[in-house]
Amino acid sequence: MQHSFFKTLICPGLIFWLYCWLSPAPVSAQQYNFRSWTLEQGLPQSQINDILQDNKRQLWLATRGGLSRFNGSTFQTYTKQQGLSSNNIACLYQDSRRHIWIGTSDRGLIEYDNDEFKIFNTKNGLPRGGVSDIVEDEKGHLWVTTARGVYYSSSKGQFVKYNALPEHNYTTLAFSPTGQLWVGSKENGLYKIEDDKVVNITTRNSDLPIDEILTISHDAKGTLWIGTTDGVATVKQQQLTEFKLPYTHFSPRVTNFTHDNYGNTWIALYQHGLLQYNGKEFTLLTRLNGLRTNRISTLTTDKEGNIWIGTDGYGLQQYKAPWFVHYFDFGTVSEPRVSALAQGNNGKVWLGTDDGHAAHLVDGQLQWMQKRPWPEGTTLNDMWVKSEKVMWVCTNRGVWYISPDSVRHYNQQSGLASNEVYQCSPDSAGNVWFATANGASRFSKGKFTNMAVTEDSSPKRVYCIFNDSHNKLWFGLENGVYQVNNSKLEPVLELQHFNIDEVTSIAEDEKGVMYFGGFNYGLVVLNKAWQRPKLFTAANGLPNEDIKSLFVDKTNNLWVGTTRNVIKVELEYLLKTGGINSQVYTSQNGFSGMEVSSNTITQTPDGYVWFGTAKGLTKYIPKLDRRNKVYPQLMLNNILLFLKPTNWQSLGYNVNKETGLPRDLKLTHSQNHVTFDFFGINLSDPERVRYKYRLKGYDEQWSHATDKTLATYARLSPGIYTFELLAQNNDGYWTPKPLTYTFSIVPPIWRREWFIGVLLLIVGGSVISVVRLRERSLVKLNSLLEMRVQHRTRLLERKNREKEMLLQEIHHRVKNNLQIVISMLNLQARHVHDQEALEVMRSVRSRVRSMAVLHERLYQHDDLAHIDLEDYFRVICEGLYAAYGVTEENIKLELEVPTIKVDIDSAITLGLIVNELVSNTLKYAFQTKQNGILRIMLEEQGYNTYSLTVSDNGKGIPEGINLENSQSFGLKLVTSLSKKLSGRIAFNNHYGTKSTLHFVLPS
Repeated sequence: MQHSFFKTLICPGLIFWLYCWLSPAPVSAQQYNFRSWTLEQGLPQSQINDILQDNKRQLWLATRGGLSRFNGSTFQTYTKQQGLSSNNIACLYQDSRRHIWIGTSDRGLIEYDNDEFKIFNTKNGLPRGGVSDIVEDEKGHLWVTTARGVYYSSSKGQFVKYNALPEHNYTTLAFSPTGQLWVGSKENGLYKIEDDKVVNITTRNSDLPIDEILTISHDAKGTLWIGTTDGVATVKQQQLTEFKLPYTHFSPRVTNFTHDNYGNTWIALYQHGLLQYNGKEFTLLTRLNGLRTNRISTLTTDKEGNIWIGTDGYGLQQYKAPWFVHYFDFGTVSEPRVSALAQGNNGKVWLGTDDGHAAHLVDGQLQWMQKRPWPEGTTLNDMWVKSEKVMWVCTNRGVWYISPDSVRHYNQQSGLASNEVYQCSPDSAGNVWFATANGASRFSKGKFTNMAVTEDSSPKRVYCIFNDSHNKLWFGLENGVYQVNNSKLEPVLELQHFNIDEVTSIAEDEKGVMYFGGFNYGLVVLNKAWQRPKLFTAANGLPNEDIKSLFVDKTNNLWVGTTRNVIKVELEYLLKTGGINSQVYTSQNGFSGMEVSSNTITQTPDGYVWFGTAKGLTKYIPKLDRRNKVYPQLMLNNILLFLKPTNWQSLGYNVNKETGLPRDLKLTHSQNHVTFDFFGINLSDPERVRYKYRLKGYDEQWSHATDKTLATYARLSPGIYTFELLAQNNDGYWTPKPLTYTFSIVPPIWRREWFIGVLLLIVGGSVISVVRLRERSLVKLNSLLEMRVQHRTRLLERKNREKEMLLQEIHHRVKNNLQIVISMLNLQARHVHDQEALEVMRSVRSRVRSMAVLHERLYQHDDLAHIDLEDYFRVICEGLYAAYGVTEENIKLELEVPTIKVDIDSAITLGLIVNELVSNTLKYAFQTKQNGILRIMLEEQGYNTYSLTVSDNGKGIPEGINLENSQSFGLKLVTSLSKKLSGRIAFNNHYGTKSTLHFVLPS
């Protein structure tokens, strides 16, 4: 059965091939990127006579319906109602003072300066009628052409006729880079004026094509371009020659010139479109290439490199993004969707559409296959062009093999895994592999072998196949990336953990790094130099995850085709830093094809990159691609109060005529709701301008990037504020310095400095007055109180003296009573012969005497509450020395007692302790020794803590006697008295006796 199928197709193969391509159907020309504005978008009139870009980068348009100013988004129109002398505007010019001059076709000249118009007509020296062209010389004088001669401005603001020229109808004029004045006339050719010497150049004495001159311009190299009603002439090195145009089948009426940033000269042809000359060859652009009309009246190039085109009756157009050229109009093929794209060995581009059409590109023209072997409506998914006349075509109805010898069709009946075939690729062994909706198939020696997936018995959808530089096949499946092993598809283990599904495209760069695109999953990079593969999504820099096609070009860029745009990724940056540095191309910056079809990107030997899109075929020209590095021109349009426009002049402010904004703006505290209306002029793509702003004094942080052109601040407190504004252009370049505007909000009268000063003076005066009154009252009260205090003090002193006298009397009487006791003890001792009893009575007498000494000291001194311990201890010792018949010559007394005073109770207690310890020393320490030392020392150990030491260098205490447990009354008394002082006593028997009392005195 297969043999019969081949037989029916092999015989007519060569005839069919020749028939398909020998009758190519012509297609329309290439499409370029044009934007258009007409009356619907705000133009006052559709005939554009002249275009001017001013110093603020705004466009000014001369129309027959008035003057229009365009900022890239909106038009503002000026007519006679705003002060023009006529709505018929013929020409425009901006002088060195930045004033705009407007030449009308019927009512003289108009000067525009800061929204004010000044009219120049016959009263100012100009002839009746209009002005056709305006220039300025190096001295600042204006020169204008009229139907009655050439005029120049004088220092008195009047215009004077230049009489060196004859009275003709003059159309245009220009100064050459060398300072010569060139003037074109309507019927008498060209005039050159140098040092007031006039030379007339016509068809009779030069190569001038015709004597009717329409426009004069010069390029960056100094070449003078002269446009006439019948062609172009150029002047180089003072030599005029006719510039031959390539299209001789029409009469070229040249209306204007412009010179772009690429070194091209553009020639406006009134009825035949635009002619671009790059120094070597010409390119003609007409309605077939995207122009709205072939009637071009004027041209200009803006500072960003865009070409602006004024038409006769079709409004304004902009030519931008020349790096993209499109093939969208396929003649009889309506709404062409290029679903297959391939390149032959000779660099020829082949394409197929989703409704079965196929074509190849020859000399910039698509030639369509007239006779197709597949049924109508078949979707072509992929092509593999093996040679000039041999190819495989993958469709939704199987695979077609076309060669000069045969045309063969393979489908499921032939052994193919599925009729839906997405892509095909050869391997190093000469086999052809097919990615189908039901797995992968290998075609070898006329037979198909279908590959199963190892981990799943059910077939999987295979979207793409890629044969890398090592002849290794990679398969992109609906559930990941696979490779062939033992006639089965096995997943690539390195990539499994990403869980990337619907792998639609695979690519490889010159270093062998592999790239895998997952639709709605992102981009996976497998680089052996990295520790592990990396996934790029929107979260880490990939602008779009809807990947349908991947391709690495010759300059090491990865092209990522998505459903909404195309992305160019710089691979050197990606592999070096692990980050994404990309340029996104959308319809706004030239990529009008929008959605890129699956695996439809290729690059031809001439360096052009081709894309199959939902609208047709798009070509990218790398050498023309330039980033727009011109920053947006920032303008602060207005300042609104409470979101309402404000007439600042009516509020008494001095307004800057250039900006329309008030100078030295000082708002009241109630005018604290401020809105800034701003705009950044970016003519390449105004919709993609982004802004950041902040109000210093209110918020030091910049806002997030936004496309909003209003910034509102409410409830501002009094103070000084500065509004700062930054803008980003369509290619991501931010203005280096912000636009600033400083204003202030004046505090209310009760918060102003002078008011606060006056208020402080009043408050201060009031306080001083109150203080003085209070001071007088206090003085009187203080005097009265002092008198009362003095009286009470005298009373208290008298009572105190009385108490002191009473206390002294009491101490005196106590002392006397104690002396009586001592005397009685002495009398009694005379009648006692028992030595032990005498010793007891002597001890009691010494104890009583120590107390009597204390009271004696108290009534002899003024301070009745405290006693001096050193003097007290000395008197006690003297009494004991006398009682025991001891003198200081025998036992030297050393007192080391600091000058401290204690209360009576503590003094009595310490005196009794010293009395006992000294008595023991005098009785026992020096019985066998004639001389000795008795030392009493008082030391401060801490806060209110003291140590009292009574020591001698006598014979010491006999061994075996424990003083702490002694039954002696004296020692028991000492121990008891120590506890009264919250202390403890310790005894030491080393080189004599040493008794140390540690105690605490009450604070």
